[in-house]
This record gives sequence, structure tokens and C-alpha cells, in this order.
Amino acid sequence: MQVSTNVEASENERASYIPNLLNVSESNNTAAVPLIPSAVLDVNGINISSDDVAEHLLERMKAQTTDKTRKTDLGEHVPGDPVYMIPRGNKPVNEYSNPNLLLGIFPTLFPYGCGAVEDFSRPVKIDFREHVRYLLSLGDCRFEEHYSFIFVVLNILQRRAACFHAHLMTSRPYFQQSAEILESLSSADIAKALLNISKGTYSKVTDQRINTLMKHIRVVSGHVMGSAHSRSTLRTKIHSLCFNIGLPSLFVTINPADIHSPVTLYFAGVDLNLDEVLPEALSASYERAKIIATHPAATEKFFNCLMKSILKSLVLGGVLGPVKAYVGTVENQGRGSLHLHLLIWLNHEFTLTPLKEMIQNEDFREKLLQYLEDIVKEDLDLFREEIEPVENEVAPACLPTPNPVRDDFQRMFRKDIVRIVETSNIHKHSATCYKYSKAKPDDSKTCRMHMPRVLIKSSNIDVSTGQTTMR
Repeated sequence: MQVSTNVEASENERASYIPNLLNVSESNNTAAVPLIPSAVLDVNGINISSDDVAEHLLERMKAQTTDKTRKTDLGEHVPGDPVYMIPRGNKPVNEYSNPNLLLGIFPTLFPYGCGAVEDFSRPVKIDFREHVRYLLSLGDCRFEEHYSFIFVVLNILQRRAACFHAHLMTSRPYFQQSAEILESLSSADIAKALLNISKGTYSKVTDQRINTLMKHIRVVSGHVMGSAHSRSTLRTKIHSLCFNIGLPSLFVTINPADIHSPVTLYFAGVDLNLDEVLPEALSASYERAKIIATHPAATEKFFNCLMKSILKSLVLGGVLGPVKAYVGTVENQGRGSLHLHLLIWLNHEFTLTPLKEMIQNEDFREKLLQYLEDIVKEDLDLFREEIEPVENEVAPACLPTPNPVRDDFQRMFRKDIVRIVETSNIHKHSATCYKYSKAKPDDSKTCRMHMPRVLIKSSNIDVSTGQTTMR
């Protein structure tokens, strides 16, 4: 553990970032300095344990005491303490129009004390969000790989969104009446409501003041990215669309394999030729996962580019037919990767009620089944030209998509389909299949994917229910 003894440089560095909190008018106990103060956890410094920090400080204090005693006896000048202590206080630092905020929190990311966010001395004003995006896309990846920086700036953006919409709400004339109601609430009333929420019994509240408070909280937090009420706001928008144009035609979930994508590795700085990806140029699966985990901005860039391409070609490009409307939401999985849920309204006359009446006609049923069997294939023999063993050395997602301009595209396309199906689409039971059946005994657990399924010899449509079963 190397520590610089250049105290003068460290003092100048601290002075250029934030005011010295030890000089403000607040109660500070200067007689005792905690060796392990409470602060924001820097996950990039977890290799240095708190015991190492405490041991180093004790050694430096012991060395200073010995050196001070020796030099006092010799009549020499005693230099300052070489241990650099982080100033602390009980007042939150202002995060608005404060270019020194991030400079002081992350001195290793801004080693020269310049390049601050919201630095109004610049001739061109740069938005906070846009500046953060720029920092995360830098080639040296120091901001992208610093997880604490990402969480801190996200928290700042969330709080700013909440404060902005709260300010808009309080400026409305109707809020004056609500303000009078909220002023009558005591901390005990709010604590009681929070206790009921934590117990899960907060279903019906008789105190209208709490209901008024919760209503305003829902309105404000509905505009905050990542909040629970933002999902409620999205559900309201979906209900409005259903009320206006009917039920959606398609529900689509797109879950890209970022760990196996050469595009993600390319965005993360790996030297790859995307026009000709060679299997031997790709690292092992574990190494790819490490690269993806340490480059979150590259992963989100890949997801954003892929979703834009899918929406442009699949939805707006007419592959699914004319689209009346679509709405989607991005969610994260347990491991942090993103996936997209999409509702699509097709612009045709076959809504549920007329379609249920039309399937009573036998001729229409036969034509509908012919159409479905033409676009939905469940027999791999239709794509096999010859029996070839599946090579499992490389995941199919790592291999490039066949280029449509090639003369042998049809053959490569069929081969690609067989490879993907045999390696990825053959169902194997896992813990995910039974995650909703954990409380049941083993003999009564059922796979939530409904596997294995009964084989159907021929496709049919149930006239009474409208259910379509494919062979």
C-alpha cells in the first residue's frame, strides 16, 4: 500500500475541490478522529481492507510521534502530518451548480482538478446528463469502470428529477389546499403509515391526509427513472392505449445475449473484425463475462443499438405488417443485463371479436391455418440438407449472422437456424422452471414453460374458445 507524503500537494488539491468542512461553524470533535469513518463505499477500492487502512494510519502516527520526539530533542523543525485525512461534517454538500462536487468525491477520476461537470466558466454550456454520457464513453474507460461514480451520478439525476417535478406540482394553484392538509401531519402519523407499509397491511387507509400525501408522492416519483411508481405510470399509459385502440396484437420479449455478442466486446475495446469474426479470436465464456461486467456502458450501448435496429426493421420496417402503435419498457435481470418487453398494435381489421366470428367459417379457418403453418415452423427436418454434427465449441450468438448478399445465403441461413435451435431452443429443466413452485413437494411441481408438451399431429382451431394449436 503506497502513500504519498507530499502534504502540500494534497492540501492544495483539497482546497481546489470543496471547502474545508473543518472550518465551518459546526460541532466537530477534534480530539478523536475515527479511523474508519462512514462514507460512500468505493467498490473500486475493496482490495484495500479497513484493517489495512487502520494499520497504516497507526503506523504513520507512531512513526510521526517517534520522529517528532527525536527532532524536538535536536531542536529541528517538525514537518506537518503526512497522513491525509478526508474532511467530514454533518452538512450535506450542495449538488446544484457545484462543479467541485464530483472533483472532490472522485479525485482519482479528475487527477488534475479540471473537466468538472456543470463548470459554468466554459463558453458553451453542457447539460449534466450529456456530460456524464461523454465521460462514460471515454476511451480509457476509467469512468465506465468506476461503479461508485455511476451510482452517484444516477442518484443525483434521480433526485433532480424528483425535485423538479415536485417544484412543478407545488407551483400549481390546487396544491395550496393540499399543503394545508400535509402541514397537519405529524412525524408519528407518517411513521405509523410506514410501519403498516412494511408489514404489508397498507391496503386501505382511513386517514385522508396520508392518502393525499401518497397521491402527491406517486405523481412526483412517477417521473423518476427506476422508481416503482414509474412502472405504475407506464401501466396507466398502456391502459389508455388499450382503451383508445383496443387490445395489443403481439407481446414480444427481446433478451439479447450480451455476453456472447462480438459487438459488445467491440464496444468494450476488444480488437475484433466484425465483418469476419473468427471463433479462435474470441476468448472463453468466463473471460467474456468479465469484460462485459467491467464495461457496463459498452453493454448498454450494445443494447441500445440492437433495440433501435430491431424497432427500425422489425416494427417500423413492415416485417410484421402495418403497425398502429407500440410501447415498450426496459427491465433488468438479476445479473444486471437488460431486456425489452414490447406491446405491438397491428393496423388490420382482425380484432378479437370479429376474428372469433370469422373462424366459424370453415374456409376461413383453413386459410388461417395455412398462413400460420407457412410462417411458423416447428420441424427441423425442413431446414436440414444433410446430417451435420453440431459444434459446441462456440456459442451460436458469438458467430456472425449470414450475409444476405452472399450467393449461398439460403444454405447458410438454414444451417444457422439448425445450429441455434439445437444448441439453444431444446428445453432443459432448470431452477427457473420451478421458481413459482418452491413451496410444493417435488412430485407436484410443474414447469412454468409447460414442458414437455403433448405432440399435436395436425394444427387446429377450437371454434368454441378460439384457441389455436399448432402441430
